[in-house]
Amino acid sequence: MIKNSLLCVLFLAFITVNAADTLRVGYYTTPPFVSIDSKNNLEGISIWLWEEVSKDLNISYETSELSLDSLLDSIRYGSIDMFIVPLTITSERNKFIHFTAPFYVASSALMVQKESTLARALAFIASFFSLAFLQALGALFCIILIFGFLVWLFERKHNKQQFGGKTKGIWSGIWWSAVTMTTVGYGDKSPTTTGGRIIALIWMFVAITIISGYTASITSSLTVSNMNWSKSDIHQFKETPIATVSESATEAWLRSHFFTDIHAFSNLELCINALDSGIVDGVAYDEPAIAAYLEINTDNEYQLINSPYNLQLYAFGFAEHIDDSLVNKVSTQMLEITESVEWQILLSEYDLEQD
Repeated sequence: MIKNSLLCVLFLAFITVNAADTLRVGYYTTPPFVSIDSKNNLEGISIWLWEEVSKDLNISYETSELSLDSLLDSIRYGSIDMFIVPLTITSERNKFIHFTAPFYVASSALMVQKESTLARALAFIASFFSLAFLQALGALFCIILIFGFLVWLFERKHNKQQFGGKTKGIWSGIWWSAVTMTTVGYGDKSPTTTGGRIIALIWMFVAITIISGYTASITSSLTVSNMNWSKSDIHQFKETPIATVSESATEAWLRSHFFTDIHAFSNLELCINALDSGIVDGVAYDEPAIAAYLEINTDNEYQLINSPYNLQLYAFGFAEHIDDSLVNKVSTQMLEITESVEWQILLSEYDLEQD
């Protein structure tokens, strides 16, 4: 009887030890780092890296799938021992997570829906009727009108053939002023009086500066109007509805940079659904994840804004109850692997090479 009881105790102790030696590893799908193949097996850059580390260090583990916010809560309260997703190192997370050495440097990106060619053409035409453009054009016409009127004052009595009459003469002065400013110089109108020629001489030199300045002003007004329908920088979306993944480093960056209309969802797919339904005008998230989505979905409905922001260091992380010696061993092994040729080949296969 005593012998049987002793065997039971030893068996339970054996089970307990083995359970304690098995790491509880959390993950969520975030291609190209973590994804699920057709046979329901995990694959991706992070999976390959962790499998190499666990094999080299003889680590036993079991995985469980969680959302990002659930994963952070689980690691905070010790429900899991570690995670193998490419989570960004931040000061807030570092308070309750023992991060390994970083294995990849990334940044956040912005995805928007593509504008059709017709929409772009209509928007460009509409920009010619913008207030800024009309103001610049009106100011330029006023300058032409002033010099045309001055020439008419000197020429109306002594050069009646070209500048004679009130209405006709003033119009002739405006015509002369316009063609002189643009250096067209038809020669059909020209002042003959001393006063008229002095005005003409002044106008020729002044017009060079004026036409350059107003050309730049008109171009600028068209550019600003063009940017309203073709935004090319994340900061142009500060007051625009943007979707991002809840509890992500990108969400924290947006809030710290005073973006006013942030819609947070539990995963990237829900963010894209919000973009499709018109709830938001863009999706802000990690660039590798968005690029991977665009590579899979090649229907050309979306485009990536080429304006990287929020530099990120990806790493694995352990809960606070895990001994530091294990974290250090994993970090050391990760560094050795990420310095290898095999790692560079893997990044190349996923189009994620870094200089």
